[in-house]
Amino acid sequence: MFCFFINANSYSQKAGEYSLNLYAGGGISFFAGEAGTPRDINTTLSKTKPIGTLRVMWQPDHLLGLGLESGIVNFYSYDIHDTIKGNTDVSAVPVIIAFSMPLVKHLKAFFGPGGYFITSKVDYKLKTHSNTFSLGWMAALSYSKPISKTCDIVTEFKWLNARETRDGSLSLQILLKWKLLSW
Repeated sequence: MFCFFINANSYSQKAGEYSLNLYAGGGISFFAGEAGTPRDINTTLSKTKPIGTLRVMWQPDHLLGLGLESGIVNFYSYDIHDTIKGNTDVSAVPVIIAFSMPLVKHLKAFFGPGGYFITSKVDYKLKTHSNTFSLGWMAALSYSKPISKTCDIVTEFKWLNARETRDGSLSLQILLKWKLLSW
């Protein structure tokens, strides 16, 4: 039994370098949830919005990487077409503890828990905004293509979910990955 665990441990780790990587980029997100539009007012809902991501990852010489992710996600907005014109915008800044795991060459999974600082802005008769916090999570699948020794271009499909407020977003992004440090 002892020999089995020693042998299994040698397969789960690979010798290599440690690195600190920065991911930055953006793309388009699609709101996947129930928008808070009023039923008795004529509105035009927009669920397709821009998204931006900034992630710092520590990649040790084994498979599981650890990092921190943030950015901006615009969940949805709607314009009010009534006797008084107006609009509403719901966006968030996620703060996620991110884990990464390579699946096959150039393909990686990212996942992790975190929180969302959500801002709702309303411009209807009066301008107002409110802030709330929601626990949530993130899951992503990315494909990277090296363009130099320290830089990759990454295509990423991501699901962001602010669980408590039931706000979710599917996104497709293009990111640049820079290897800031390696040792």
